[in-house]
Amino acid sequence: MARTRQPELTRAALLDAALAVLRDHGAALSLDAVARAAGVSKGGLLHHYPTRDALLRALGFALIDDFRHKLDAAHAAELAAHGPACGAWLRAYITLTFTPDQDGEALHAALAPLAGHPALLAGLSEAQAFLLTDAEADGVPPGTAHAIRLACDGYWMGDLTGLPRLNGTQAQALRETLTAWTR
Repeated sequence: MARTRQPELTRAALLDAALAVLRDHGAALSLDAVARAAGVSKGGLLHHYPTRDALLRALGFALIDDFRHKLDAAHAAELAAHGPACGAWLRAYITLTFTPDQDGEALHAALAPLAGHPALLAGLSEAQAFLLTDAEADGVPPGTAHAIRLACDGYWMGDLTGLPRLNGTQAQALRETLTAWTR
C-alpha cells in the first residue's frame, strides 16, 4: 500500500486486509499476515491498531455496519416486493440469515477470539442494539419477533459455537416456519 496521509483510508485498507486474512486463515489471524496483505509494515499496522484485539474489534464494528447496510437493502427489497406489511424487517433478517455470506463467516472468525473479553464485546453488543428495536417495531408481537431473531442468531452462530449444523432440508423447514411467523 502506498503511504498516505489519510488515516481513515489506511484503517479501511487494514480492515480489508484483515478480512481477507480471516477468510483465508480463519481465527488464526496474525498481525504480520495482515500487515503483509495490506502492504504495510507491522509498525504501520500497530500505529492504527495497537493490538490484535483492537484490530478484531474494529473489524467487528465494520462488519456489523456492513451487515446493517445489507439488512437495510434486504428490507427495502421486501418493502418494494410486498409493500409495508407487518413482518417485512424480520423477513429481511431471515433472508440474510439463510443466505451464505463470506463476510458472515469472517465475522464469526473475528468474534471468536473476543469471546473471552466481555469489555471488548460490550461495545459490539451496543452497536447491534438496533436488532432489538427494529425487531420490536416490525408489527409482529414482540415475543414472536424476538423468537424469530434469536432463532436466526442461533442458526447463524451454530458454526461458531460448535452446535450441530442443520442439513439443507432442515434449514429450509426452519426458514419457512420463521417466515410464516412473520405473517
